[in-house]
Amino acid sequence: MHEKDKVLLERIQSNFGGVGGFCKGNKGMLTYVVSSFKDIRDVIIPHFDKYPLLTKKRADFELFKSAVKLKKKEHLTSEGLVKIVSIKVSLNNGLTPALVEAFPTITPIDRPLVEGMEIPDPPAKQPLPLLARHIFL
Repeated sequence: MHEKDKVLLERIQSNFGGVGGFCKGNKGMLTYVVSSFKDIRDVIIPHFDKYPLLTKKRADFELFKSAVKLKKKEHLTSEGLVKIVSIKVSLNNGLTPALVEAFPTITPIDRPLVEGMEIPDPPAKQPLPLLARHIFL
């Protein structure tokens, strides 16, 4: 977002209990970033489990969550690193050229099938209160 809209990002940060921070980018762009493993595990993931995404990004979230949930210190082993890269290749835009060069034989894991991505129907319209109908009619 543009830095002039920082108040919106601050409200998002507040909604997540104040975790994370902001990074300035080019052309006045501002990004909300949560980099603490503990905050991702204890705040961000539970939020999106409770309020699931309704688009194909939900599959990316499920893959991201599987990487976060690797067993303690597993990411420090060569097998754990291969698991993470296999997840990364299936996420968003795949691997960067540097990772493709470093892991030329990596096999992507299957993207999760995401069902129920339809936006639910809005609640039925309620009739206007009697006073409002008289004013606007």
